[in-house]
Amino acid sequence: MPEIDFSQWGETETVALSRINKLTGEFLHRNWVHIPHVTQFDQADITDLEAFRKQLNEENAKSGIKITPLVFIMKAVVAGLKAYPRFNSSLDAKGENLIRKHYYHVGVAVDTPDGLVVPVIRDVDKSPSCSFPKN
Repeated sequence: MPEIDFSQWGETETVALSRINKLTGEFLHRNWVHIPHVTQFDQADITDLEAFRKQLNEENAKSGIKITPLVFIMKAVVAGLKAYPRFNSSLDAKGENLIRKHYYHVGVAVDTPDGLVVPVIRDVDKSPSCSFPKN
């Protein structure tokens, strides 16, 4: 990529990146280059799910446990990845082979005061903290 002089369009300031910002950029670039990208838009009625989540929060209020929609979303993502395993894959270095993964690690982007952090929840399909009734 050519270097761009952004000051040609207005005032700029150069600020040194923190270590976490440098690592984030490196990993985001690597993943952009090596992981197939998919965009899907759909609508879902989560009225019953939200009622169940609120019920769980009421039942666990004394223990301080609070459940957000994220745990349900992660479980739904894993169900989708199991149904369509090509989405849980990467291209090899030459771009000639698809490497299918048989594990389900889900990264969740979190905006922090120090920059973007993406913790990875490993083996979401096996995690007892993410197991919910199937009714």
